[in-house]
Amino acid sequence: MADITLPSSLLQPRDENEADTLLSVLGRIHDERGHFRHITEQGLQAEIAANENEEESSDTDEDEDSAEVDGAEGKDRREQLWTARAEMRQHVDSARNEALIALDFVSLLLSKDAPKQAELTMSPHLKQFIKPGTLAMDVWHNVQPDKEQQKLDDTIARSWRMQSLQASADSLLGAATRLEKNVRRETHYWEQVLSVSDKGWSISRLPRERHNLGVRFGFLEALGEFRDRGLAALRSDEDGNVLLDKGMGNNSKVLRVRIQKGDTIIGVSQMPDTSADSESALEARIRHARDSLYEEELFHEIIRESRSLASYGVDMRESIIRLPTRLSPTASLSASETHEVLIDLLPLTDIETKPREKQSEDAWAQAIALALRLFLSYTHRERLVRRSELPQPMSSAKRDTPVASIMRPVLTLLQHRTVLADISTYLQRIHKTLDAASVEASIETAPFDPALLRSAETIDALMQRGLTPIHSRLKVSLKVPHLSEALEFGIEVRTSISPPAFGSAMLVTSPIGLSRVEIPDIQELQDYLNTAIANALGQGIINKLTGWTLNDRCGVLGKANSNDKIGIEVHAGEDSAHDGLILRTPKDRFEWKAQDEMKQNGFWETVKQEVWNGA
Repeated sequence: MADITLPSSLLQPRDENEADTLLSVLGRIHDERGHFRHITEQGLQAEIAANENEEESSDTDEDEDSAEVDGAEGKDRREQLWTARAEMRQHVDSARNEALIALDFVSLLLSKDAPKQAELTMSPHLKQFIKPGTLAMDVWHNVQPDKEQQKLDDTIARSWRMQSLQASADSLLGAATRLEKNVRRETHYWEQVLSVSDKGWSISRLPRERHNLGVRFGFLEALGEFRDRGLAALRSDEDGNVLLDKGMGNNSKVLRVRIQKGDTIIGVSQMPDTSADSESALEARIRHARDSLYEEELFHEIIRESRSLASYGVDMRESIIRLPTRLSPTASLSASETHEVLIDLLPLTDIETKPREKQSEDAWAQAIALALRLFLSYTHRERLVRRSELPQPMSSAKRDTPVASIMRPVLTLLQHRTVLADISTYLQRIHKTLDAASVEASIETAPFDPALLRSAETIDALMQRGLTPIHSRLKVSLKVPHLSEALEFGIEVRTSISPPAFGSAMLVTSPIGLSRVEIPDIQELQDYLNTAIANALGQGIINKLTGWTLNDRCGVLGKANSNDKIGIEVHAGEDSAHDGLILRTPKDRFEWKAQDEMKQNGFWETVKQEVWNGA
């Protein structure tokens, strides 16, 4: 049998740490050749013969390359030897170091019991840093387990585990309770926020607190300080109730308008009834905050405007703005008859809850308060229109905020109403005087009441009535004998406190004398009408007289080439006690008082008996 060589797999390079064990050799043979039952002697001999032929054919080629390879292999071999030598020395040094450390440890451990012997084997480095006898050892014998103690320890451990589990359960229950409370609070909070949003209030994030919500109840066209105050944060308390930021809605204020005659208040505007609120607490507070902010801005604008209306008698004393009802004082009026409009701002808490008796001027006080609020709303609209227009060119000059016209229309209405009331009172006294003298007369007045303000369909129409001159017409008709038509005196009242006219002017149309006369003062109007009515009566007398003439300036009839005169005087307007009609004839004097009962003949009967028949 030929020699059997090992498989080629045994000649392949392998790891230096791998040992040439029989198991490893058998494993490599199995991996290369398969199972041993497939290996036969004939197959191995054929393989050996084939390998020998290949070696003979390759010897010639290998001899040529061997010279070149020997030089390179020798150099690589030397490098491998030096590397192996360095690694070997490194391992030897490491082993030596570990042995010395172990020796120091054992020596230090024995230095407690045998210090002299231990110091002989201790290294100088160890002696320098660690004192001998520092480390020692002791032998403990195994203790037999105590079953009672072990049982007690198990019981204690079990109790600790139960206590820990109970604490964990309590913590979970507490967390669940807190979560439930937070969910309930958040639900309650969002229900209130949604309720406020459904009522039309604007809900948005706060500009400087993006994580908080706020409600806008102010007006974007208000002045800067009031516009900024129109946004309040909706914060939540411990129970989930929504609270307005900075306590808004608690200290609400309201504008109050009062009408004073002398020292007596004869009219007060309506105050809000806070006890009848049907809204929720949050919605009521938002509404109160909005109303209070609007009222405060209105009062602020009124104060600004009052500085420019000082020439009309508007002043401010003790935080109360005082508006005169007439722009020109009347000498005949005493201090107790002077009317003033008082405007102030007071907290809702100062409003009396007791029902108050209605007064004669309550309707006018309420109309003035309503007009002031509407005029502020109109001012907001004007600012919006100006803001919507193209901006003016940029300039370094500071632009002043224009003063709103809020009290100016109110002053116009008050002045016009006062003048109409004075003229109507005068005409009624004239009518009473003529009626006492049995002179047929009629008057038509033009009452000015708050219903005229409510008749305006839009706020623009209302503002036009206040900012443009107001016109009213009155009429006096006088029936004179021998004339087919009654003599009519028309009075057109025009009121305006804007340039070029300031105050009220009366345009009188007369059938006698000048057809149209403009009179600027109520006292002059009374004097003019007294003379005009006297002239009208004189016109009725002179129709049946021959040679008589009428002086239309003083109501005196004179006869040509004679000193006889007939005078007619009408007294009304200054003092009701002196109201009357006087007829002076060449022979006698007759007087009819408005306050006296009729005990004598009438004016025309007296004229017939004393003037016409005597002539």
